[in-house]
Amino acid sequence: MQRIVVVNPKGGCGKTMLSTNLASFFSHQGAITTLMDLDPQGSSVFWALNRPDNAPHIQLVDAHNCPLNVTRSWAIQPPRNTEVLILDTPARPDLVNLSPLLREATAILLPVVLEEFDLHAVTHTVQELRRMLPSRQNMAVVINRFAASPTATRRAHDLEKTLSLPIVAYLRQSRTFLQAASEGKGVYEMAGSHYRRDKQGIAGIGEWCSNRGAESAGETGLKRLHPDVIAMASNL
Repeated sequence: MQRIVVVNPKGGCGKTMLSTNLASFFSHQGAITTLMDLDPQGSSVFWALNRPDNAPHIQLVDAHNCPLNVTRSWAIQPPRNTEVLILDTPARPDLVNLSPLLREATAILLPVVLEEFDLHAVTHTVQELRRMLPSRQNMAVVINRFAASPTATRRAHDLEKTLSLPIVAYLRQSRTFLQAASEGKGVYEMAGSHYRRDKQGIAGIGEWCSNRGAESAGETGLKRLHPDVIAMASNL
């Protein structure tokens, strides 16, 4: 069972873009995929509900809007048949409240833009995560909106050295992600040669997450998440 948490306290770093594209990738690969939106803005929910009928199915858990005819405990549980669970977390999360989900993660992804405030935020976040999860080796960085230049490359290398974490992808600054999102899709589902490079980036992240999941293969089944855990994580 893969449980992938996408986290960074900085808004605008691409958490939802990464979460939705990974959900698209895994569902396209035939995995039973669940996308859990912990962000009150509900951007992942909006994307999932906008998916075309002929797109690979993605199960959705909206932690902020439960149906009136079911109990909250049932509504915020990922379906039992889930093979890949992707959690899109809110900006400025309380990492202490989020820690139960982080401890169960098979992969933790930190999307970041190579700008000063973003670099400061992700550095502080990694320090906090290491204090909370000292033995975990399942964290990685994804560079978003990467515009290749000597300065950007140097910043990325400096960040990788400072954090002692792998950078598993450099996702370029491209309208292809926006175009795919506007259709309720991920880039991996889009046709056209101009999507090739972006597809490779998302596939590389997915493969890294799958390798981390394979290392946790001793776990069987998805542990039921107590509603209070998700409520705290989503700042309800």
